[in-house]
Amino acid sequence: MTTVDARSINPDVEAIRHHYEVGNDLYRLILGPTMMYSGGYWEDGEDLVATLDEAQERKLDVFTDLAHAAHTAKVLDIGCGWGTMLNRLTTVHGVTRAVGVTLSRTQADFITALDNPAIEARVESWEDHHHDGQPYDAAFCINALEHFVLSSLTPKERTQRYRVFFKQVHSLLKPGARFVLHTMTVENPPLRRQLLDDLKFLQREEFEGCHIPRLPELATGLDGLFEVTEIRNEPESFARACRAWLHHLATRRTEALTLADETTVARFERYLDIFAYTLEDHIFNNFRVTLTRRP
Repeated sequence: MTTVDARSINPDVEAIRHHYEVGNDLYRLILGPTMMYSGGYWEDGEDLVATLDEAQERKLDVFTDLAHAAHTAKVLDIGCGWGTMLNRLTTVHGVTRAVGVTLSRTQADFITALDNPAIEARVESWEDHHHDGQPYDAAFCINALEHFVLSSLTPKERTQRYRVFFKQVHSLLKPGARFVLHTMTVENPPLRRQLLDDLKFLQREEFEGCHIPRLPELATGLDGLFEVTEIRNEPESFARACRAWLHHLATRRTEALTLADETTVARFERYLDIFAYTLEDHIFNNFRVTLTRRP
């Protein structure tokens, strides 16, 4: 298990649950039936809200192809959310067994209720996860890495933590297996008062202690462990999803207030708007990185 010392250099578990354990019904209202909490792939001319579910499923199918995960024996999803990828891998893409790790107990309960015997959700840290003697054929981490490293660490310490993360993923995969990572990054944001206030809100209130990585930190962390097969920056895909979720919340706000209090609903409205405009303005990036495990 993770030691006390290790926990002191990770974001606090309760701070993460503060965001993810507000209730599955509220998340269903915001995210829609797919319960996918990341960007989608829309085709030209598609309505942002009406085709949200199709856009999310299209993205998962692309990720599956990039990872060469279809029809494999065992696949891992690190920070698996509500199990959308796990379920699609096993019901659409012929994966025999899919395992997800999450720190959210309510997400794990949701996945269990899917009643899919081919998937398993474990409430544990990525750092505590071990395979059962048979390495994974492929792995994913879809907009979860942003919660894995403590923002108060020094730049050197943060880079060391990303190194630990990539070493862990390397240890879980077969040689030559692929790992598809989707993560926001930020480099040097402009020094505007409103932006600085919004970034403080994200880091101190909504995602306390969590660090959005810088691309060089990730490059150093994976060096020698993985070959970069593909890298693509697609902030618009996440921004569009945020706009669709804000639309859901605005049109069903009265219902949302029966599922959570005003403070919680207002928190979600603010953070989704911050994410949307920072991605649209290319203050935040959203990188899709396909990695191949080196021997």
